[in-house]
Amino acid sequence: MKHILSMTLAMLCADGSAAQDTALLAMGAYVPSDDMQESETFYRTLFARDPMIQLEGFVAFDISGGWFAIVSRNKYAPDAQAGTGAIPYIRSGNLSMLRTRIQNTGAEAPEIIEDPGIHLLKITDPNGQLVEFFQLISQ
Repeated sequence: MKHILSMTLAMLCADGSAAQDTALLAMGAYVPSDDMQESETFYRTLFARDPMIQLEGFVAFDISGGWFAIVSRNKYAPDAQAGTGAIPYIRSGNLSMLRTRIQNTGAEAPEIIEDPGIHLLKITDPNGQLVEFFQLISQ
């Protein structure tokens, strides 16, 4: 069994595809906020920790390896209605690669939103669910 596992891992890494695919890195969720300061204070208290990332209109907390973020409703989620639920977002190492993959499904792939510190790709899945991918950008 160990031999089969070793051979399988060797084959996966031999062509580099498993080691080089950085399109998907982590998953998280965010809630839109009309008052970022109030929301940040609330979640700092709730989670008993400081945020990992603090950008204008975007604050993220590491929760067990996933991110829970607060975003400015005006800037990132203008159509979101309070109390309607969280929107999943997934960290990416290569939004262009994901955009190409989305195009390959035949779905509409909007342009990547490029804000300082963070780039976003917002898509709608076949069920009409908004899913967002983000990539952190060095400042």
